[in-house]
Amino acid sequence: MTSLKRIEREPLWDLAHAQLRDALLAGRFAPGTVLTLRSLAETFGTSITPVRDAVTRLVAQGVLQQGPRNAAIVPHLTRNELSDLTVVRCALEGRAAREAAKRPQAASLERLQALLAKMQSLIASRSLESYLEHHRKFHFEIYAMSGVPILVETIENMWLRCGPVLSFVIPEYVVLLKGWDHHTAALKAIIAGDGEAAEREIVADIMEAAQYLSGLADTGGQLRRPLPEIAAG
Repeated sequence: MTSLKRIEREPLWDLAHAQLRDALLAGRFAPGTVLTLRSLAETFGTSITPVRDAVTRLVAQGVLQQGPRNAAIVPHLTRNELSDLTVVRCALEGRAAREAAKRPQAASLERLQALLAKMQSLIASRSLESYLEHHRKFHFEIYAMSGVPILVETIENMWLRCGPVLSFVIPEYVVLLKGWDHHTAALKAIIAGDGEAAEREIVADIMEAAQYLSGLADTGGQLRRPLPEIAAG
């Protein structure tokens, strides 16, 4: 009976953790959001137990904060915390891009080209609802190509901490302020086997977005979503 319970529970725990992780990576929960176990369980169609396990792990990772009873909170991020995360992300993600350029794989390159084309299409049409999802898939396709699983796992943990504020780049930064297309340049470098250039472009992409996000901090240093502009009458 014990074995059967464990076999049944693990897929549910994995499912709850994966769905919650993906939602956080995609920035679907704004900083300050209170996530109750009951509402998450209803959303995932599971009992509370696997959801509690998933939330407990994310709290232990520092991705979520312990909230009131049977709830967790999506943490706010400060300018200083963003600065620290940016240092780590540049080191890890830059290295992953450098490693990816050493072992480009045809299937992965095809997926990257398709994702890049989709991202460019979404920007051109100003239809950005799914942009961050494709953006995340593009980056992690590169990192997976590095062939260093522990590096990819650590990068994901950093993204989980940044995910809620990464959504703040929509729409202004992505549409109006983003300069040179570092995604295109990084992909070209990987195809050419130029690890140094691939690392440089990924680091520049991270740094430029971080600079924009840092400018959104309030007087207390907490990052805030930019207010939508009101059209002139």
